[in-house]
Amino acid sequence: MYNEELFIEGFADELRRKREQQSLSLNQLSKKSTVSASFIMRIEKGERTNVSIEVLFKLANALCINIVQLLENSQKN
Repeated sequence: MYNEELFIEGFADELRRKREQQSLSLNQLSKKSTVSASFIMRIEKGERTNVSIEVLFKLANALCINIVQLLENSQKN
């Protein structure tokens, strides 16, 4: 069953995990993705739940992963 809160929490955790696996700071990911560090921080904290597809693609590309992987892994958490 789909649970929005669990998905958002899983997505936030997955984004943080992928960033940390690559030893990227928020500022480094921000520069690579052109998404502000404060916005990324709010996503990782689960405070930004209305993230555009454009931002998702920018973050996935900056992390050198497929956007589908990021979203699928969010559902597993």
